[in-house]
Amino acid sequence: MKHQYLLLIIAIVVFGLPACKKDNKSSVAIIGKWQETKLRIYATDSTGAFLYDTTFLRPFTGSDYLQFNSNNTCIIGTDYYYYPNQPNGQEIPPQKITPVTSVMKYTALGSKFVLTPQSTLTNPGGFDVRDTVSTINSNTLLYHSVAYSHVPGIKTMADAYYTK
Repeated sequence: MKHQYLLLIIAIVVFGLPACKKDNKSSVAIIGKWQETKLRIYATDSTGAFLYDTTFLRPFTGSDYLQFNSNNTCIIGTDYYYYPNQPNGQEIPPQKITPVTSVMKYTALGSKFVLTPQSTLTNPGGFDVRDTVSTINSNTLLYHSVAYSHVPGIKTMADAYYTK
């Protein structure tokens, strides 16, 4: 009789555990195309002091987007280069370019998503880049990028906001 209970317990554990698996509903929420609406570029030195801080509210076009796909890839589109204001206050306007796209992989990490390049090539500029995406609400994403420069202590960051 003890063996029958043991077999019953084993069967419940084996067949019951998959039912307890949590679905990653957060990745389902980001799937789709998101349009860029705001961009903030800023940098800090080794003490955390701001070197510059520039926010752009335009020009964003249909070519400025994030497209999250169900196969864990993200297409990033842009058609402008954006430059931060100079320390002396000089503003450099965004530069129109031919639309370009890049493809990255994304994986869930807690409440955020980590973006990684599909290529394993070393960045020729010597930068170590870390990109994450988080949801602000059901219609707004924050794409946060940090570039650790080859200049010791300098971090350049960009916060891009997207809506569905």
